[in-house]
Amino acid sequence: LMFSNLRVAAITAVTLLAICSGPVLAADYDESIDGDLADVATGPTLFDVDPGINTVTGIVGDTDFEDFVGFTIAPGETLQAVTLESFVLAPGNTSTGFRLFTDQGAGHFQASTGIITPSDVGFNFLFVWDLADVGGSVPLPPGDYGVLLAEFAPGQEYSFSIDVAAVPEPDGLSGMLIALGCLFCGRKRLR
Repeated sequence: LMFSNLRVAAITAVTLLAICSGPVLAADYDESIDGDLADVATGPTLFDVDPGINTVTGIVGDTDFEDFVGFTIAPGETLQAVTLESFVLAPGNTSTGFRLFTDQGAGHFQASTGIITPSDVGFNFLFVWDLADVGGSVPLPPGDYGVLLAEFAPGQEYSFSIDVAAVPEPDGLSGMLIALGCLFCGRKRLR
């Protein structure tokens, strides 16, 4: 009877954890609502990202031909992806600069260069950019990052997502589930 109760408790705890850890609502930055993004000369517009999928939507080149957004990956979080969600070229253009920046205490500097075209929609650019200056591999660790879109003609419409994951710590409910699992496995062997 005791093993049955432990099994029911473990199944209930896992079910509650699964229900409570559903999709997390994340943040959105839309230039048409939240204002024009800054350029390199003025430094990035800061965007408070949350765990989950955060989106940035805008038009490059409406006034200054650059859109620069900065964000912080907090301790206990990792940067999983920077994915191009949509990209519409303006007449006469073939691509737009899409660059990763990092801030290691002395201001943002360009860590990797790249360009985007409409055929790049759906790509996670963390697998395209050279990440040698920012940890070397995906996921990226906590820190201050930036993404710059740069063009020499107005009108490139875009959207990209920033996927932030919380790193689970084995404490609280997670620790209890691990302990219950260990107890259940240990008791089962004694039979």
